[in-house]
Amino acid sequence: MEKKYLNNMFENLLHIGNKTNFWNAKMRPYIYGSVNGIHVINLLETAKKLDEVKAELKELTASGKKVLFVGTKLQAKDAIAKIALDSGNYYVSDKWVPGLLTNFDTIRKRINTYLKLLKDSETGALDVLTKKEKAAKLLEIEKLDKAYSGVKEMKKIPDIVFVVDGVYERQAIKEANSLKLKTFAVLNTNGDDTIVDNCIPANTNSVKSIEFLLGELAPAISKVTKTESTNASRVKKVTEKKVERKPAVKKMKKDEENSEK
Repeated sequence: MEKKYLNNMFENLLHIGNKTNFWNAKMRPYIYGSVNGIHVINLLETAKKLDEVKAELKELTASGKKVLFVGTKLQAKDAIAKIALDSGNYYVSDKWVPGLLTNFDTIRKRINTYLKLLKDSETGALDVLTKKEKAAKLLEIEKLDKAYSGVKEMKKIPDIVFVVDGVYERQAIKEANSLKLKTFAVLNTNGDDTIVDNCIPANTNSVKSIEFLLGELAPAISKVTKTESTNASRVKKVTEKKVERKPAVKKMKKDEENSEK
């Protein structure tokens, strides 16, 4: 193992675990020791498992398998969305909707409602509504954006689920396992490596650490076709539009209040 690579992981804080009284004994093989009540992750193990997961993802995605990336904790949101959008895969970065995988047929109907609302807002179909009705529709779109913007192009259950922080995303792992999907996770010292097919032991509480890890994994994930990439770009545009809708809704509410006065 190159010393420079290990130093790079150290500088990106991958070695920092959780407090020693907040751990899972199943992660013992990946722990180097502790300092001031904080577990230190063995970076040799991190590098080894990172290489394993890279190789597996490379093989799986090269054969056309699709990945659902899940990272709803604040530190993971941006990095999760980026790796999914860049590779044309799917992601959940705001909240996990129960049944997203195990009750996908029903969830897909909700996504179709979301897509129709998006189309109506883009074509001006909402303009025929009253200010109050339009504001309600835009608020509904904002709510659905958080739940479904990263999976709106997901027509079927994905082949692989990759999560950042297996404890935080335990519901996603549970659903994936019930469907016997391939599962990968970045796990901190409180994780459980027996509930996923493979894991990367690393700091899940740092933006720097998560961005480094996903940046290392990104080149291993095969890019999708041109058509699928176009769909991914549309997802990105919709995500960016979320910022624009909120002020519009607030303005409508204000106008309505003024008119009532």
